[in-house]
Amino acid sequence: MSVKLIYSSPIWLIANAIRYSHDNHHLSDTDNIRDFHGLDLTENPDFNDIGIKDFDLIKRVGFKMKHESVLEHSLIVFEFEASRALLQELSRSRIGISPTVKSTRYVLKKDLKNEEPFLGNISNFERAKKYVYFTNNDKVNRAILLALENVRALVYEGYSNDIVKYAIPEAMLFKGQYSFNLRSLVNLLNLRTNKDVLPEFQQLCKDIIDSLPDDYKELVLTNEKIRTNYEWIKNGK
Repeated sequence: MSVKLIYSSPIWLIANAIRYSHDNHHLSDTDNIRDFHGLDLTENPDFNDIGIKDFDLIKRVGFKMKHESVLEHSLIVFEFEASRALLQELSRSRIGISPTVKSTRYVLKKDLKNEEPFLGNISNFERAKKYVYFTNNDKVNRAILLALENVRALVYEGYSNDIVKYAIPEAMLFKGQYSFNLRSLVNLLNLRTNKDVLPEFQQLCKDIIDSLPDDYKELVLTNEKIRTNYEWIKNGK
């Protein structure tokens, strides 16, 4: 499983939206906002900078006062690799989230088809990690490896990908791009860092937080529940 941050929009965009609602850009301590209507932002060397007052404004309005709609003026894009079991749970969170995943058909046809059998050697577990997520349970992991080998054999024997997909285990890895706004991301982390959540999903949430730029990470951890659960996951429960 892996998480990679691809892009995060300048955080002052959120403060700019708040100041629009109160018509008080003159109170901003961020040049990008104060000079918003006359500045060519694409050539500004401090494009991502935000003043302390504007940052505290986001904390107060977006988190303490719970006016969370302002947090939607942001874009955070990740690359994820995780199991299909996690993908199913992630797909239940849809509002403010845009997913695009790598085609399973492509993985079966281009990659798995050319693999040697996965059974008969302990080193095959390492090779199989390219395709499946392994747990901390040896018996479950052996079942996962057997399921992967069954899929490989079906592909090798020429069965169509649309039929082989029915045999794919929940541990099969997917890879894709996921885009969030800050409101949708906070909602996901608030729900999926709980102790009764799939452990892989807990780890994904921790890795998401760790990959965030400092300003975004500080805002996310303003949420007390997320902060507590994050520390719990980080310290190995």
